Amino acid sequence: MDQYDIVFIGYPNWALDVPQAIRSFLSSYDLSGKTVVPFCTHDGYGAGRTYNSVKEEATGANVLEGIAIEATDVPSAESQVQGWLERIGIEREEPQGASVRITAGGHTFTGEWLDTPLADEIRGMFPLTATLGRYGGREYYGSMPRRPTNTEEGQLRFENGDITYCPSNNTIAIFYAKADDPDMGQLTMRIIPIGKVTSDLMVFDEMDSRLEFTFDNVQ
Repeated sequence: MDQYDIVFIGYPNWALDVPQAIRSFLSSYDLSGKTVVPFCTHDGYGAGRTYNSVKEEATGANVLEGIAIEATDVPSAESQVQGWLERIGIEREEPQGASVRITAGGHTFTGEWLDTPLADEIRGMFPLTATLGRYGGREYYGSMPRRPTNTEEGQLRFENGDITYCPSNNTIAIFYAKADDPDMGQLTMRIIPIGKVTSDLMVFDEMDSRLEFTFDNVQ
């Protein structure tokens, strides 16, 4: 805990208060001098008294304005969350990495590769060629030539342009559309971002449904 200056505390509104596990967590650590940011989901009752409970338990911490999102609104809450983060003065920081080149079907795309252990391991396989197929009008995905070892817990959401790895089925994917679609924007298997396409994503709609993609460093 000593290495963190800002601690986000997320939980469901549990009978108008924080779950006991949250109280136990907050009381187990010395959070004095740190910034604590509460956020919660609910079924129509808002935050209840949860923010006050966080302040009571996080002794000596600077507790910022929280956000409460109704459970049914979570899949479409990205803009609401971004507005909240801007309002409380917290900027999202993405790991910076190397420029990469992606070629497929006679098209060349530019991208940024993240500086994370998993992304670095996969970049060590460059030039990497994989056969990717289109799925759902939102992504191209296909099997990796070999399985990396530096995996981590993934996520069930994506942003347009994300290049990701799925440890469940050892696949690499490029998501190019429908991040905000309530039906197609939610995933069933967890993915780990490893990079992002920075050039025009509309080209993906014009490409064949199954192609060889080659990922390489920019020389």
